[in-house]
Amino acid sequence: MKIPFVKMHGNGNDFVIVDNTKLQVTYNKKIIEKLSNRRIGIGCDQFIFLEESKDFDIFMKIFNANGEEAEMCGNAARCVASLIIAGNNKKTVKIETISVILIGKLEKDNKISIGLKIPDQKLDEIIDKKHIKENKVNLSLISSCFKEGTVVDMGNPHVVFFTKDLSNIDLEKFGSAIEKNKLFKNGINVEIVEIKSKDVIKVKFWERGAGTTLSCGSGVLAAFYAAYSENKCSSSVKVLLPIGSVNVDIKNTDLTLTGVPEVSFLGEFSYE
Repeated sequence: MKIPFVKMHGNGNDFVIVDNTKLQVTYNKKIIEKLSNRRIGIGCDQFIFLEESKDFDIFMKIFNANGEEAEMCGNAARCVASLIIAGNNKKTVKIETISVILIGKLEKDNKISIGLKIPDQKLDEIIDKKHIKENKVNLSLISSCFKEGTVVDMGNPHVVFFTKDLSNIDLEKFGSAIEKNKLFKNGINVEIVEIKSKDVIKVKFWERGAGTTLSCGSGVLAAFYAAYSENKCSSSVKVLLPIGSVNVDIKNTDLTLTGVPEVSFLGEFSYE
């Protein structure tokens, strides 16, 4: 069976997106893992299936490159929102995931904003409470760089570390050990943050099930929320990424991520 797809990215965080509203393809972990592979497949950080939603514009089903399902993805939502907005002449779309509702809006200069309510910080669903003090974890046994991490629930699990110089942190070396640490019930996404100023931060990412990525929407939000909660930045910041930048802000209990999603190419693949 030939399945059409669109390949998109948000600041280098890339996705294979399939409109499954009519196809109704059954998910296959091995095939998704193969197609996500950058040497033998299409290549992507996450594989996205779009499905019908009872109460919202679309349901976004997300799989990491290893074929495991993920709860939410902010950059994928940016890409999906841009497709729906362009295809339906809309300015606002509501995207359902298994954990949160994301609101996509068309902004100036073809930018797309993704907004969500700050999730309830149910940290006991991420980590056994007996291992943490408030929302802090100590992973200095992995490296002294990870003495104090801030655990954040952004609809999916994150741990955020702060450093004075991102170039000193080798996530290729330590990312997997943090992701799979026994403290975390279902693995963890990792963000390392360098505070450039009150209005500018810089972030490195390790995504659960995907490894190092150029960006991560939920990771940007988690990094900002941790920094803002600890009074390390203002309520509106520019986030510097290896490819471009995005803007993030908070108003009351609302978080918003804004940037430009891009189409890489269209194609089709065989799905058995």
